[in-house]
Amino acid sequence: MSDEIETIIQTEEGGQVVICEWDNGGAWLKLSANRASIYTPLTRAEAEQLLAGLQAILAKEVVA
Repeated sequence: MSDEIETIIQTEEGGQVVICEWDNGGAWLKLSANRASIYTPLTRAEAEQLLAGLQAILAKEVVA
């Protein structure tokens, strides 16, 4: 039984985002849509930058 963390997100537009553990504290990021995929490993510092960017976007108040 594996204890690896993996999160899969199906987007409303038919894409997919996959993030999982990679190389001792880093993350593996996969983006796919319309029969195309891109993968990249992220160091822990890079993953933290991605998280900070997402948190900054989500912290903004949504105006309807």
